[in-house]
Amino acid sequence: MKNIFELVDQRLKELREAKEIKTVTFTNQTSFPKDDTTIDAAITQLKSGDPNAPIFKAMEKPDPVKAKEWIEKIGDETFKERVKVVANKIPEIGLAKKDMPFLPGPEDAKGDPKDVEDALTPGGKYNVDFKEAVEPPAPNELGDVATDSKAKDFMTSGTKDGKADDDKASIKVPAELPASKAIPTQTNILFPKALSMAIGGVEGGDLKAWVSTKGEILDGHHRWAATMLNNPSANLGAVGAVDMDAMGGKEKALKYLTGIGNALGNQTKVKENIQEIKRWQKLAGIIK
Repeated sequence: MKNIFELVDQRLKELREAKEIKTVTFTNQTSFPKDDTTIDAAITQLKSGDPNAPIFKAMEKPDPVKAKEWIEKIGDETFKERVKVVANKIPEIGLAKKDMPFLPGPEDAKGDPKDVEDALTPGGKYNVDFKEAVEPPAPNELGDVATDSKAKDFMTSGTKDGKADDDKASIKVPAELPASKAIPTQTNILFPKALSMAIGGVEGGDLKAWVSTKGEILDGHHRWAATMLNNPSANLGAVGAVDMDAMGGKEKALKYLTGIGNALGNQTKVKENIQEIKRWQKLAGIIK
C-alpha cells in the first residue's frame, strides 16, 4: 500500500505531465510526431475544443467541435498508433522537387496519361529507349514533342535502336492501392494539414499523382496521410503505376519520366521548399 508521500509524489508527477502536454506547441510546419508526449498533447488539445489551443491555431480552417467528436470516435490509442505509423514511414531524405517528374494527370498538367503508357511500351506512337542507347535528358532540357525535334527524337528513340520490343515497362493507367501499402517519397508532410483533412472527412480518393508498382507515391502525400489517420485500409486512386525497376531503378526511372513529362508539355517544378532545404542542411550537418 502506498504511503502518503508516494501518493503526493505521484499526483505531482501527473500534474507536471498534464502541464507539459498543455504547453506543447504546434505550428503549421509541424511534422508528424513520434513521441508520446507530443501525440498526447495533440489528443488533449483536440478534445478540449478550445479554438485557442496550439493545435487548432496550426490547422487550416479548424472546427473545434467537429475535431473533438472526431478524436473521440477514433480513440486515443488508435490515433496514437496511426500517427506513429505515418511518422515512421516518412523518409529521412525525400525526393527533391527537381527530381520529381511532372507527368500528365493532375489538373494543372498537360497531355494524356495514355501517352506516358505509350512511351514506355512498344508498338505505339512513342517508345523511349530506356534500356541502353539514350541517356535521360536534364530537367526541362526538352520542349514540347509537337514542336521540339530533340523531344521527338527522345520520345521515339526506342523505335530506332534495332530492338523493337526491349523498351517495355509494366504500367497501369489508372491504378489504385491501399493507403497502408503506400510508400511516401517526400519528407515535408505536415501534421496539422493532414489532421485538418482527416477531420474534414478525407478517406481514400484520388491522389491525382503517379505511383510506382511498389507503392511509392510521387505526390498527394497529405491525402495519403489523412487517409492513414482515418482508415489505413482505404484505397487511393492514382493516375498510373509504373514499374521503375524495369527502367533501371527509381533514380534512373525518374529521370526518364521527367523527360517524358517535359516532352508532353510539362516543365519540371524545380523550386525547392524552404523547409525541405533546411531539413537536408540539418542532416548534412550544415546547420543545427
